[in-house]
Amino acid sequence: MRKALPFIIAFLLVVLESRAQNEGWAICNSGANLYFKIVGSGNPVLVVSDVGNSSSYLKELVQKLSETNRVVFYDPRATGKSRFPYISDSTVNFNKAVADIEALRMVLRIPKWSVMAHGFGAKIACAYASQAGSHLGQLILVNPVSMTTLPNSSDVYFDTHEDYGFSGMLSQEVINRRFEKLQQHLQTISPDSVARAKAIMGFQAATYVHDTLHEPIAAGFLYEKIQNIDVKSRVSSKFVPNPFDCVTSIRQRGIPVMVVLSRQRFNLSGLVNYWKKALPAASIAVIDRAHHFPWLDNPAVFYAKVNTFLQSFIPETNVIVAQKKVSRPVRRGYQRRKRY
Repeated sequence: MRKALPFIIAFLLVVLESRAQNEGWAICNSGANLYFKIVGSGNPVLVVSDVGNSSSYLKELVQKLSETNRVVFYDPRATGKSRFPYISDSTVNFNKAVADIEALRMVLRIPKWSVMAHGFGAKIACAYASQAGSHLGQLILVNPVSMTTLPNSSDVYFDTHEDYGFSGMLSQEVINRRFEKLQQHLQTISPDSVARAKAIMGFQAATYVHDTLHEPIAAGFLYEKIQNIDVKSRVSSKFVPNPFDCVTSIRQRGIPVMVVLSRQRFNLSGLVNYWKKALPAASIAVIDRAHHFPWLDNPAVFYAKVNTFLQSFIPETNVIVAQKKVSRPVRRGYQRRKRY
């Protein structure tokens, strides 16, 4: 037993070192302590979540992608496990969100990766793509939200409606019945309670999914946005660049782009035409029977299209080596300002 002890210790150290390299907290710019995790093997793909959301709602997407790719995902600053000491306009904003992506790449020492971004995360990813140079291999935008404040513009490349309407998802009879049930339920709940907020988000969840089985995931996604409203409002409004400059830069750099749009998006035909005009070489994938989360509603079609696109990526040699700097998480007690 004593002879075997050194080998057991060595094995445990290897296991712990391997875990440390694939999960931890990376110290990025301005002291951001970003929680990250790396799963799977193959070409590196970073997944960027929607604004105000951690990576938790993306777990099915990450798990499936990791079957054929080395997936990196993280909680943006001041969300999920990425605790942050102080939330203000100077510490949490659009520029910081973009800079954190490159800082994370440098910490993980990944020479070149692909980036997949969802919702408002697509806006962040586009800004990153315009600055990333040779470090970005491919860009996948999944149901990107509006990047313009001009809803009547003829050059709206992003959907101007962040939320979705009930009329395209449910019949009026079903809407009325669900609303009446909600009102009855709200009468039994305290006006300022967490349960009330969750009940309302549960009602709205139907507008985000095609398959009603996924309403709980959508409800959790929406509730987290409420919790992180300070983060969402700042990232979506502070220092947001001209979106068309980012799109123009992506086109000039010749970055391979795939835009994934769900069939039930508002003004789908217009969105398709706008993206074809903005990026003529981009691959446009329209997913039938799908809404805001196409990887949940129609996974077979979604992954078939996305994986085909990702397989065209030519990786750098020695893609991932030991991280540059990994830290312990910021403790909850250091969260000076409460997020609602």
